[in-house]
Amino acid sequence: MSSLGTLVTYNPWTVGPTALLHDIAARFDELGVHHVPVVDAERRVIGMVSETDILRARQASRLVAAGGGGPDTDDAPAVFARDAMTRQVVSVALKSSFADALRLLLAKRIHALPVVDDGRLVGMISSLDFLREFSYGELPCSREPVSSLLAATAPEPLDPDTSLDDAFLAMQETGTGCLAVAKGGCPLGVLAQRDIVREKCRLIEEGLVEQRPATILSAVRSSPTIRPGQRLCESAAAMIEHRLPAVTIVNQSNRLLGLVTEDDLLRVLYDAEA
Repeated sequence: MSSLGTLVTYNPWTVGPTALLHDIAARFDELGVHHVPVVDAERRVIGMVSETDILRARQASRLVAAGGGGPDTDDAPAVFARDAMTRQVVSVALKSSFADALRLLLAKRIHALPVVDDGRLVGMISSLDFLREFSYGELPCSREPVSSLLAATAPEPLDPDTSLDDAFLAMQETGTGCLAVAKGGCPLGVLAQRDIVREKCRLIEEGLVEQRPATILSAVRSSPTIRPGQRLCESAAAMIEHRLPAVTIVNQSNRLLGLVTEDDLLRVLYDAEA
């Protein structure tokens, strides 16, 4: 597979710089997406707004409102796309290869790329598009056993009593955006950086930030368990079905062996295509 071909979503949803973040968030929920390009009148990409951008902007605006007039979050100021968007946008040309787009996603640690032609937006391509291609099991690399990705020195899983801040720090130290959560060697689920930001935003909105440090338990997402002998494409399919960035790998006794992430599978796909 050399070209982007049918992986591109043409004529994607876009917003202008004065779109309200509240409206964008509602559309995210409606469409099940996590990113939207911000374009000018000529459809040139001037920024990107992600779900994490929205959550962080909300977090900041709620804190400002609370500092100025108490915890009444209804007084939070309106925030626009231009206030929260990432301005340094990484894009890919329509004629780029499959491997080039994958390389950019992995190197920049992002999950969506605007596709441009002559400087103007024509489409979008995301890590989910590549993961879906991988899940079909038609590529030889996708039929390898999950055990081929189990590292001998995998990051330690998080204990459910870990605070949100400590979990975020652990991800920064291990260079990963997602970690397994386990108790007594048995998996409880997975936790991503986005989950941490979302939970902290919820706590601010509900006026709970002054209470004792929140643990990750309420932010953990349940993961289907995969056995080492299953194929990589099966783990990709499970991530897509459950909208997860990773799945937990267990032995026959349901003891945690490790985690396979979306990025792990994309690297396998890139190595096969490069």
